[in-house]
Parts: sequence; C-alpha cells; structure tokens
Amino acid sequence: MSDSTQRLIASALRLSREERIFVANAILASLEDSADDWPTPSRNAGSTEVGRRVDDLDCGRVKAVPSSEAWKMIDGETKIPA
Repeated sequence: MSDSTQRLIASALRLSREERIFVANAILASLEDSADDWPTPSRNAGSTEVGRRVDDLDCGRVKAVPSSEAWKMIDGETKIPA
C-alpha cells in the first residue's frame, strides 16, 4: 500500500461517522461502474454467499434485524442476541 493511500485512510478515519459513511458510499458507488472488471471467481463467490444467506433467511435459520437495530449493536448501544 502506498504512503498516500495510508495517509488517505488515516485522514478518513478521523472524520465523523456520518462523513465516513458518505465517503464509503461514494467509494462503493465508484466500484459499481467497474463490476465487469472484477475477476469472475469474486463475483461467483459473492453470488454464492448471497444465495446461502437468502436461503438461511427463507428457512428460518437466521432472523433478519432492522438496520436501525443493527447499527445500535455495532455502536455498542444494544447487546447482540445470543
């Protein structure tokens, strides 16, 4: 990783949570246009994982959590259910 990339990441991590979300979304949006450039195994692996997770939800093996609750768990405001 280049020095400039390391400095960019360090600067980004000093932003507020809302600013980091904005930056992350902007970077992810820029990658969507280049999805055809991704190696095929990565796309296939992602599709396989998504399919497995959808099956887990459909079969009741896992329970969906609203994103507002998930963010509370991530931020440590709410305990993660066992």
